[in-house]
Amino acid sequence: MLDVKQLPFIALLCLSLFPQSAFASGFKIETQGSKATGMGTAFVAVADDPSAIAYNPAGLTQLEGTNIYLGTTAIIPTIKYESPAGASDETAYQVFYPPHLYIASKPAERLSIGLGIFSPFGLETKWSKTGPVWYAATESAIETININPTVAYWISPTLSIGAGIDYMKSKVVMENMVNQSLVGGSDGELSCKADGDGWGYNAGLLYAPGKSLNVGIAYRSRIKVDYKGDATFSNIAPAIQPLFGGSSYETDSSTGLTFPDILNFGISYKQGEKLTIAVEAERTGWSSYDKVDVDLKNEVPAAGFTDSTTKKDWRDTWAYKVGIEYLLNETIALRGGYMYDHTPEPESTFDPRVPDSDQQDVSIGFGYKLDKITIDAAYVAAFYKDRDVNNSILSGTYKGFAHFVGLSVGWRF
Repeated sequence: MLDVKQLPFIALLCLSLFPQSAFASGFKIETQGSKATGMGTAFVAVADDPSAIAYNPAGLTQLEGTNIYLGTTAIIPTIKYESPAGASDETAYQVFYPPHLYIASKPAERLSIGLGIFSPFGLETKWSKTGPVWYAATESAIETININPTVAYWISPTLSIGAGIDYMKSKVVMENMVNQSLVGGSDGELSCKADGDGWGYNAGLLYAPGKSLNVGIAYRSRIKVDYKGDATFSNIAPAIQPLFGGSSYETDSSTGLTFPDILNFGISYKQGEKLTIAVEAERTGWSSYDKVDVDLKNEVPAAGFTDSTTKKDWRDTWAYKVGIEYLLNETIALRGGYMYDHTPEPESTFDPRVPDSDQQDVSIGFGYKLDKITIDAAYVAAFYKDRDVNNSILSGTYKGFAHFVGLSVGWRF
């Protein structure tokens, strides 16, 4: 029988399975509508298009008739890694298109209803299978789709409230190479895939004490997702194949993840009929991501392939946003914004699956409105602070940058 102490790499199997992504405020996607994106997502006190369902549901009371608003944001991240010895790697070029679709209607004078379908968390990292990162990660991905029916009510001429229910579907993928040199084998490969769903809620308030000033508050609850899937270990070294019953092994696996709650509050001010300025603070409860427990249906204790717990110890964070909109005329709007967001990821648990750091986003936007059609476009340049990491996972320097290009189209009936 092989000594388990000779197989420390086996203990790494599936330890960091859920969830993984790159450069999205941890793994949160802020860009849920192109007007809001152009204003640095400082939108909780503006919320005057159907994307209010995502940002502040109380804002739906500002809309007349029936509105449809749909689009996507192309996200193009780049991550570079350099080891203390000078070896380097870079994530593969990828473009992600998280969608958004909102439908809102006003069936009564003070009542508004809506439905939102959008992706609140996600993205992906792909590292080379021959570079210095390959034993820590080769591919990591998370996909989410949130279905959010919403109702809003205009209590008085100055106060509106809104609330909704969230049903979120999620899928995750994790792959990495496994070092089998201690048992005389070439590299193995681990692949873990799973999906699950969960429920939550959201609510918001919009207060307008005068024609120029709005105050907005919105809260989105935590969502617990229970994942079920499988873990596959392939190209197992001949020396340990008897423990697994062959050159490949597959077993069911399960885990759970609690996505964070999010609290936003802000104010917007209108100077005359043309200029709007919005400021906002956002708290994300990333402390919900404190550990990952993985349960394997069929363990292989002799190889150290057993249930596991991985500490994450993420911390709650604050983001600060400023947005402006200037109406050139009744047809064209120009927008700009800025966001500063703290990373929730401590150095001790930092890994290349979620190579996050403090970020600064600079955005510009454009709006075109003609009769009942609206077209909004936005661009965000996301600058990530270089991060020097010294831990037991993978020490080195990480650098990142991301482009966000958004386009949304709206119709009013």
